[in-house]
Amino acid sequence: MRAGYLAKMRPCFSEHSGKEKTSMSIGQERVIVQPGEGDLISVFGYKVLRKIRGEQTSGAVSIVELLYPPGNFTPPHRHLKTVEIGYILEGELGVMVAEEDFQVGPGSFFVRPAGVPHAIWNNTGRPARLLDTYTPAGMEAWFEALARLVSGPQPPTMDQLFEAGRRHDSVFMPELAPPLIKKYGLRLEIPGGRL
Repeated sequence: MRAGYLAKMRPCFSEHSGKEKTSMSIGQERVIVQPGEGDLISVFGYKVLRKIRGEQTSGAVSIVELLYPPGNFTPPHRHLKTVEIGYILEGELGVMVAEEDFQVGPGSFFVRPAGVPHAIWNNTGRPARLLDTYTPAGMEAWFEALARLVSGPQPPTMDQLFEAGRRHDSVFMPELAPPLIKKYGLRLEIPGGRL
């Protein structure tokens, strides 16, 4: 167990068995996240609100809320270990998973399995909000690393972005972007290069 995670642990006895068991008290801030709460990160035009961090779930899962502005495009990539499950809160997003692309709207779930190429874009005139769940946890660290990289004194190159992605289980696949860009009229602005 991580230090500081548990407010306290104390032994107690079950009334029925007489055997010692451990009860745990966990601070409310570790188990309840109110609307609008979380750590906000802005990167490449979209906002990431970290809702549930991996240390809250012993590394099993993490959850972020993403705000995709109109015109935003997360290019094709895959994760070797991470499964992503998206839930559209409002608006509409385009999604590519494997060789299929489709539009998803409010109330829709979509799964991006580990190892499978995927991309997300907003080619509507309205922002979209997405609740994204990652298992195992850890993808939220990618957003932190990306924010640090793009806020440096010099814009990162594509090679730097791709290397940072690999360190965080994100393997970019730029060769899959041109058909989506052409079909949906997307733009991809990457510092230091073009796809």
